[in-house]
Amino acid sequence: MQQQCRRLGRITLLMGLTVAALALSVGASEKASRSVHPRLVATVTTLKPRGLALIQTVDGAIYEVFASPNWRVGDPVTCEYNERTRVPWQQLDCRKDA
Repeated sequence: MQQQCRRLGRITLLMGLTVAALALSVGASEKASRSVHPRLVATVTTLKPRGLALIQTVDGAIYEVFASPNWRVGDPVTCEYNERTRVPWQQLDCRKDA
């Protein structure tokens, strides 16, 4: 009886260690997504319906991005490239500068 309990305890311990090791190896392989592109500094030029906005960078490039509800025309924003999307209006992740 005791031998069966010990065997069950060892198997449970071994299974727990295996699951923990797999979880740690998966977590270690997923690195934080950091853009290799520099941040963009831009100004909100137009607020469009459905939560979109046109922004213009200091070098004159114009992008269509998701707008935050508290954005106003003329607000400065800082944007980072989002490489995990295929639709144009999600390519930049923008936040209003304080």
